[in-house]
Order: sequence, then C-alpha cells, then structure tokens
Amino acid sequence: MIPFRIALIGNRAHQNTYGPIWDAREDSVIVALAEHNEVKAKALEERYQLPCSREYDAVLERSDIDIVCIATDFYLKRWLVPKAAECGKHILVDKSLARTMQEARAIEEETRDTLVKIQLAYPHRFYPGYRSLIQRLKTGEYDRPVSYTNHFIRQFKDGDLMQYVSYPTAARVNGGGELMNLGSHPVDLIQHVFGMPNRVYAHFETAYWPDYYDSFGTEDMATLMCEYDTMVATLIVGRNRLSAEKGAVDSIDLWCRGVHARASVDLLEENGEAVDIPKPGITGAAACVQNLVDAITDDAPLESSVSDGVASAEITTAGYQSAATKTFVDLPLVDDRHPMIEDHEQIIEGYLD
Repeated sequence: MIPFRIALIGNRAHQNTYGPIWDAREDSVIVALAEHNEVKAKALEERYQLPCSREYDAVLERSDIDIVCIATDFYLKRWLVPKAAECGKHILVDKSLARTMQEARAIEEETRDTLVKIQLAYPHRFYPGYRSLIQRLKTGEYDRPVSYTNHFIRQFKDGDLMQYVSYPTAARVNGGGELMNLGSHPVDLIQHVFGMPNRVYAHFETAYWPDYYDSFGTEDMATLMCEYDTMVATLIVGRNRLSAEKGAVDSIDLWCRGVHARASVDLLEENGEAVDIPKPGITGAAACVQNLVDAITDDAPLESSVSDGVASAEITTAGYQSAATKTFVDLPLVDDRHPMIEDHEQIIEGYLD
C-alpha cells in the first residue's frame, strides 16, 4: 500500500484534531507543514518533527503531496482552497468555509470545475445519534416535522477558555463569534436536512465571557431561528460558564407526527425510549477523514462539499444581518455583505496577524 502524502496547512483550532488523525492512519504519512505565524509554526514543527514552511504556496505547489488538510483562520481559505485545487491536491478543509458570502462564492466559482475531491469537514454529520435522526427525516419516517431545536452549549472552567480554543477572535479574522464558530455545526445540519429557510431571525448575547468576547464585539451565545413553510428550526449555541466540562449540551429535539425524537452524539430516543441505531467503528472527525479517502479511492460521494459551505455561509450571514437590524432577514440574500466587516474587507488579501 502506497500511503497518501499529507500536508497540514495552518495550525488553528482543529488542526489539533485532524493532524493527529492523519498521523495515526496506516494509509497516510504527513510530509509537509505550512503556517505563516511564527508561534503556530513552531508548535507544528515540535508536534510532527518536520520543518514548517511560512509560505503556503511553496507547499501547495510541491509534487510529492496528495492531500492537504487546511485548518487556518477563515479569511485565508478564500485563497488557499482554490490554490490547492489548482495544484491538483485533494482537500480536507475545516469548517467554516469562509467568513463572508463573497469569499464563499469566490471559492465555489474557482473550484467548480476541479477534478480533485474537496471535503468540508462537519463531524456532526457522522455522529450516530444525529445521523440516525437525519436519515429518518430524509426517508419520511418522521412525518410532518413542526419543530426542531439543536442545543450546542460548551462549558469551560472559569478562566480556562483560551486554554481550550483559539477563539474568540475579531470578526474581520473569522467572521464573528459563536454563531460562526460552534454554530457552524448546527447551521450545517439544518440546511443539510431542510434546505434553505425562507427567512431567519437571530439574537446574540455576550453573557458569560465578556472579558474575552467584548474586546472583539462578538457573541458568546447565539440563538438563530430558521423559518420554513410549515416549521421552525432553531439553534441555541455558545459557551456557558460552569465549573466542569460535564455541563456541556449537544442535542437535537424534533417534534413531528406522533413522535418526539431526541438525538445526542451517540443516542436516539423516541418518546422517551432508546432506539437501536447503527454504531459505526469510526465517527466524528475521523469519519470525515475516512469519507475523503473513500471518495479518492472508490469515488464514494462526499458527505459535505463546497456547496454546503456556501449554503451555511448564506444562513450565517443572514443571522448576523438579523442581529444587527433586530429584524427577520429573507433568503436568498439580496445584500450579501457581512455587517460586522467593512466593505473593503469582505474579501481579504494578505495576512491579518
């Protein structure tokens, strides 16, 4: 077996998730690293014992690389994803695809005719509980859904937030607060299951971590309502402040004809009773990686792609517009500008750090 040769591009947030997965697989070997930020680059070098280039293009243009794993600040993906595709590399790109609609549409336009596989990594699609609920919705087993609510609340001990994550950051870097970060997962699930809503309404608060989020003017808690013809899908997402990680909530409640379904990462209940569901050997982020490998080797369908990232970007942008105006925002968007980002920075050229 000839292993896939992997380049890790960027060292933000979930590169600490995907890098070790690639490193542990028998069918892949990490051969290159790239990160423009000196501190982040040295951390990659220490972890993988390889030199880390400060020039992304130099790594993307190498002929001895098959797959690139992109986990950078969101603004950089507008340039890196099309460049990697142009260089003939298959791509695993961490969520979110882009900060703004203009960036997301540019990526879609510039990769539309590519022959390489581009997997936008959304691990929640692979969790057994969520996957089983989604399958039942898509096959019509759950008939006439009228209410869908996804709670995704993470908890961290007081003072420990920045130990765990590279957020918060300024909206001009990553597009906003927790609707853009944690919220990307439930937003993706909503559009994956129900398609684009007719309109959205969002409400933001900086309730628990003002010492971090207030300095960037971003939200630590977000509520987003997505209105469809016959139902409303809601997400409540963010970072609370409890004394232990065990207080985290990651669940979906669905009401439909005759059934109240509740899904969590590993479980599915119907009317309070546990349901037998498939328990695959790999789930979450590792399953995202496997899906990309299967697409490359066996032409299996990708679970999520650039088009999903564009759809999520439109819903999220509408949410930021709604929070800014305190009104419902119709979809598709007439004005695609992100209200927290200056017009001249809706697409960024160069580095912001």
